[in-house]
Amino acid sequence: IKELFNDDREEVFKVQLPNMEERRTFFEDLIVNQAAKPPASKNSPAWRPLEVLPIAPPPKPRQLTEKEIRQLEKQEEDTLRELRIFLRDVTHRLAVDRRFRAFTKPVDPEEVPDYDTVIKQPMDLSAVLSKIDLHQYQTAGDFLKDIDLICSNALQYNPDKYPGDRLIRHRACALKDTAYAIVREEMDEDFEQHCEEIKESRKRRGMIYAPSYYHVMSKQNSVPGCKNTDPKCDEKTKMPAAPVDSSTPRSNGKLHFIQTFLEKVLKSLIP
Repeated sequence: IKELFNDDREEVFKVQLPNMEERRTFFEDLIVNQAAKPPASKNSPAWRPLEVLPIAPPPKPRQLTEKEIRQLEKQEEDTLRELRIFLRDVTHRLAVDRRFRAFTKPVDPEEVPDYDTVIKQPMDLSAVLSKIDLHQYQTAGDFLKDIDLICSNALQYNPDKYPGDRLIRHRACALKDTAYAIVREEMDEDFEQHCEEIKESRKRRGMIYAPSYYHVMSKQNSVPGCKNTDPKCDEKTKMPAAPVDSSTPRSNGKLHFIQTFLEKVLKSLIP
């Protein structure tokens, strides 16, 4: 082993045996100063049991400035706007499906008089669209709860006895499965988690937001010339069976033009 190390390159370090003074200096602190000390008294404050203190509450979050709050609300609204666009698209796809036509509008009480006595919380796709416009859905989970309500109402009111009732039950279950499949397939989980965080943040801040541009007129005033007791007003204010896409509004301009043209032709022919 000695041949592996070279003295010329200072690879060998020789340790001399310590003398008496060096030994005394080395062991003096250990034996004389430390080992010779008497043990600490149990009456000392160091031996007393410590008081169990309650866990300190977390520090209060930093108060945001008005500028930071406005910026935060803008970012939250941008996210929820994307959510509303997606939910409108899902609802429209469900409403235009012929299988789900029975769930696109409220149940007519004249056709089903006992519906309100059985179903305490009615729900339909037109009401879902109204809630989207009123910003009442902050997550896709809230939207799916109302889809669940449509399905559960149909199953509750239509027992599994007759073929017609079975068909409605089947379509209600298909509506629920289709809605869940679309949301799970086309919505990113991280986006839904972000919406959940926004919902909790607004709940902590006590923020309740409703769009100022959305106004609902009473039925008696929604159609010009209708009286409060006129039953025809209700028929005029009923929603269509399926929602119409906002990008393709209905218009009778072309029909009015043709009718005016025909009247002019008839007047010219009559002496």
